Amino acid sequence: MGEFNDKDRKAFAEQLLANPLFDDILATIERDHMEALVMADTEQKRIDAQTRVKAARAFRDELTMMVNTRERRGAPA
Repeated sequence: MGEFNDKDRKAFAEQLLANPLFDDILATIERDHMEALVMADTEQKRIDAQTRVKAARAFRDELTMMVNTRERRGAPA
């Protein structure tokens, strides 16, 4: 895959976040793994489910941060 600049990444992040299917998929992942966390019968299953919930949330947060980051400007001369 080619290299992308910050402007490209921001545009792709905006596209993902604007897609209702993307939000539905992440919400489903969070919900299913949160349920697995609550229902886990071993500590390892609990840790695995918690890790997946955190990963889904971190992914969404990273995309949101990309979209909300201001474009860099050169220093004034």
